[in-house]
Amino acid sequence: MKPYLKIAFIILLCSACVKKVEPDSSAGNINASAPYIWSSSAFPRYLEISNDFSNDEVTNIRTMADAWETAVNSQRDFFNHSRRTDEVSSSSLSLDDLGDDGINGVYKIVHWPSELRGSALAVTQIFGQRFNIGSKNEYVRIEHADVLINENLYNFRTTGNTDGVNFDLQTVLLHELGHFLGLPHKSGNTVMVTAIGEATSSRTPTSIDRADMADKYGLTLPLMPGGSALAVSRPVYAPSGAGTKVKILIELLKDGSCVHTENGIEVIRHKTLGR
Repeated sequence: MKPYLKIAFIILLCSACVKKVEPDSSAGNINASAPYIWSSSAFPRYLEISNDFSNDEVTNIRTMADAWETAVNSQRDFFNHSRRTDEVSSSSLSLDDLGDDGINGVYKIVHWPSELRGSALAVTQIFGQRFNIGSKNEYVRIEHADVLINENLYNFRTTGNTDGVNFDLQTVLLHELGHFLGLPHKSGNTVMVTAIGEATSSRTPTSIDRADMADKYGLTLPLMPGGSALAVSRPVYAPSGAGTKVKILIELLKDGSCVHTENGIEVIRHKTLGR
């Protein structure tokens, strides 16, 4: 092989080995921007909270679940959080087992699963089906979801004081329950930002979050007290033909990144600059 051809071949080979994933990019035939949504008949969902949480932590988790209902003026009863679950995390924890147990849980994980990135603060996993692939009405119907908090690596605070060391449990839970309900990451004044820092305290859905939730579930809400109503007309997400089973992991990392995988394929990587 001639020298210049050999060099070109090496460059081509090396470039093929580098996986470049840009924010909100899609991988293969997966439409990463297709919405995730529960069917309207799915609510209220029993949100079972692990017995590993303290009573104080449970109270705060329930408050954050209620915050999403308050955000839509209680027009949709998203959660019934009266139940606790006896499931205790172990070194042999399987995410698929959690997906098959019929329990939509919030778990404090002491033995972080090896299939997840160790630097994740928290993870929302979603099981469902992707319908209408390739059409403008492509969507994922959520059929099961869990929230996992990484107690193996991080400490979380529940007080209102920012100590700059421990992450705010309510902020993390409000964000993850937004994913549970199908909200994507978003920039701006929203609890669905791509990064949560040790000093972050954001415990109330903003007007952006309220509008996004109203849009997702076809609700009509006043934008502000005394303001004009927000009338929403969204596409009707209905299956056309058989769906494709999906397992989606949304991992919130300490370094300001957030990684989405679907059936083991990385489909989105957000990176917040400056972290």
